[in-house]
Amino acid sequence: MKRQLKMKVKFVRLRTPESGVDDSSFELGKVYLVFGIQFQPGGRSPLVTVQRDTDKTPVMRELQYFEVVDSTVPDEWCLFDFGGGVYRLEPKEFGGDFWDRFHDADEDAEKTFERVVEKINAASIPVHCRIACMTGKDQRSTN
Repeated sequence: MKRQLKMKVKFVRLRTPESGVDDSSFELGKVYLVFGIQFQPGGRSPLVTVQRDTDKTPVMRELQYFEVVDSTVPDEWCLFDFGGGVYRLEPKEFGGDFWDRFHDADEDAEKTFERVVEKINAASIPVHCRIACMTGKDQRSTN
């Protein structure tokens, strides 16, 4: 049995040209893995952290341009308070100044991001498939 342990959104709407934001690094109808969600004060749209198609860089985009496909919040995620009514729900490894370091090309932050991506992706692979990948043998029951 496959247990999904990741939050996903589908890109469903382009911004207007007046917004000045280029959405060409996302594909309409494509499902994206979510690496966090930021809640903001003042009725502003929550932001989701997803990877751009063009260079796989994680970026924050308004949730209003996506449709939630899977709202599962992984157990390892934490709620971080950034003050001023801004909160982020994301993997615990992304707390503190992680994103500043990541976007400053900090090698440790980049390795942490890669590890978290691998962990999230592996979380939805059935156990027997993970064992088969590691051992070369399928561990499913043949009953």
